[in-house]
Amino acid sequence: MKKFFTILIVLVAIFLFRSEIKDAGDKLSNYIQINILNKYENNQGDEENNLDNMENNYSDSGMEDENNGNNSNVSNGSYINYENYKNIRLGQSVKDIKSKLGEPNKIEKSEYGFDWYVYNSDYSKFCMVGILQHKVVALFSNTMDSCESNIKLGTTESQVLKNYKPLEYRLKGNVRYIINEDYYSVIKTKTCYITAFYDSFDGNKVVGIQIISKKVEENMDGIYSTDSSICGDFENVNRYLINSERFNKNLNTLSYDENATLCARSHSKDMRDNDYFAHNNLKNQTPFDRMSSYNINYMAAAENIAGGQTSGIFAHYALMNSKGHRVNILGDYKYIGVGVVFGGSLSMYLTQNFYK
Repeated sequence: MKKFFTILIVLVAIFLFRSEIKDAGDKLSNYIQINILNKYENNQGDEENNLDNMENNYSDSGMEDENNGNNSNVSNGSYINYENYKNIRLGQSVKDIKSKLGEPNKIEKSEYGFDWYVYNSDYSKFCMVGILQHKVVALFSNTMDSCESNIKLGTTESQVLKNYKPLEYRLKGNVRYIINEDYYSVIKTKTCYITAFYDSFDGNKVVGIQIISKKVEENMDGIYSTDSSICGDFENVNRYLINSERFNKNLNTLSYDENATLCARSHSKDMRDNDYFAHNNLKNQTPFDRMSSYNINYMAAAENIAGGQTSGIFAHYALMNSKGHRVNILGDYKYIGVGVVFGGSLSMYLTQNFYK
């Protein structure tokens, strides 16, 4: 009898193990369409012939941040000393952060329940500081190193793997969420969990570093948020990252577009509610059909979709490590709309609409 129960417990444990991102490689898709306006009235080109061989990126630049990342160090009337980000420690008080770094440009909610203090008035020094109960519990930057991490931006993946043993899974209760993607590594230290994001198109170098305090990571129940009130925060963070990416590659930042955002949200919701993952919906409407229904007039448009990632940050790096999606994110567009919903078989759905 004792042997029977032992076997039963092992079988239950195995049954509960699941992948953190279900077939994430297959849960990215992109679409693109270019309408060439010429002297012929209403002639917008051959829609079919303007698609890539496979599902391509849609692109839409949605909304423009108030500052456009134009190297302004002023936030809400106060000066931002970006260089002090490098010396911020976990556990510091929010009062200390504001005195050393300045008032944030934005505040967005995270999947962990803390607030991201977003500093993006200068996209060349983009960073975020996670605040919970008036203390620093998280850090993120794709432009500056942190004293909390020995892993530095520009380090190659091979160097990281040589010096550290990344986690193979995230353990939540009796459930293991398997880490099965190669665009990031999670390193556990005595005080925190460090996620190094790589760029497979630039020598697998570290291009973003997220640091989460040990207590916050281990106190989180599961890995996905179910709080629909923060979907907009995920959208915003994803958009900030896109504009930071573009700014630092000498491209124009994308302006927020309300109709593109509503269109993107609607498609994410439709995929979740009807349990599918594709650019064409179950009525066979293309992204461009949907954009037209939201009164979006475009010369060129594109769409990216992603599912199963745990945040707007992870979705960004998943898409940037896929050639077609990367082309859309860095494409010749002016506007963007990002739509996120939680739930369904993939736990999170994200749609990006770009256009000009």
